[in-house]
Amino acid sequence: MKNDNTFWNWFKENEAKYFFLNHIDDEDERERLLDDFLQHLHQYCDNLYFEIGGLPDEKQDLIITAAGNEDFFNEVDTLVENAPSLKYWNVIALKPAIGEGVVKYKEVELDPKKMYFMPLENDSSKKIGLRVYEAKYDSNKEDDFMNCLYLILDNLLGERSSSQEIGYLEIQPLTSKIETDDLIQLIDLPKYVRWKRSKI
Repeated sequence: MKNDNTFWNWFKENEAKYFFLNHIDDEDERERLLDDFLQHLHQYCDNLYFEIGGLPDEKQDLIITAAGNEDFFNEVDTLVENAPSLKYWNVIALKPAIGEGVVKYKEVELDPKKMYFMPLENDSSKKIGLRVYEAKYDSNKEDDFMNCLYLILDNLLGERSSSQEIGYLEIQPLTSKIETDDLIQLIDLPKYVRWKRSKI
């Protein structure tokens, strides 16, 4: 792992290129720039990744993420705390909560407004366990459904809270035999997490 200044010195010299990334018509050139970004970020820590977003003609968001791996949250925090003043960018540590929108991962598309969960108790852990129910669940695509579900949790809770609060996660089909009145809507997970923490 290199000093964070090495990364920021490189980015400050190149920030305009990435701000205007969507103006580049050549897809190969866009991919080359993104690969170059990741290569420089991995010279600082090869377990960190990034996301770029924002509204056109405004400062863009540069999100530094550890892909939910708590072991590298400190590296994210250190890098972001030492970010220089940047003309085009807001630098954000870890993916923030952004709401309850539909998420697509490969061929799986999930709407958290149509999903439910049951909390699972575990005396040996302060973290929360969740059994999530989804009507379209297909066990043959379990990995894709789980990856999509983790993205939904990041959206609902933010990367830091999702990783630190949720200790166990499973997904089951939502069949007609299951009474949803006995479950909690997935979009209410942030409220449940706050309630659960208040009881500890």
